Amino acid sequence: MQNVNKIPDWIRSRIDPVESFFRIVFGGVFFTAGAIKMSDLLAFESALRNYRLLSDPFIAWVTMGVPSLELIAGMAVILRVLYPGCVILLCGALIIFMGALISLLVRGIDTECGCLGIITTIQIQLIFDLALLAIGAGLLWSWRKTHFKVA
Repeated sequence: MQNVNKIPDWIRSRIDPVESFFRIVFGGVFFTAGAIKMSDLLAFESALRNYRLLSDPFIAWVTMGVPSLELIAGMAVILRVLYPGCVILLCGALIIFMGALISLLVRGIDTECGCLGIITTIQIQLIFDLALLAIGAGLLWSWRKTHFKVA
């Protein structure tokens, strides 16, 4: 006789409360960042130009691509769709962005990061990004632990 109260694995894997909280925080930050950038692409392009790392046409490609990537991958993390790939993609984006912020510090350029519409120093943004990276690494570790049980 089958237990009718048992929750199917595909649903149970999506409702772990601690993991769900961190998924919503991690994916939500990227979804929000993408939505803010998408709402004002010219301001985002201006922020990218202030980094002095890319020139045309690469600035235009990044301006059009990054917000869409953040929106889609952030929502995928929240919904746990293509989950490990999207977490890895967003962690990679964080590492690249942190490298760009560090290059600003090294070159002595003081500019807005163009992220969440929050005015912070580059150092505070780096700490925030490092915390996000730790959350992403924790999500990957948790996913690996539940999907690759080692005896």
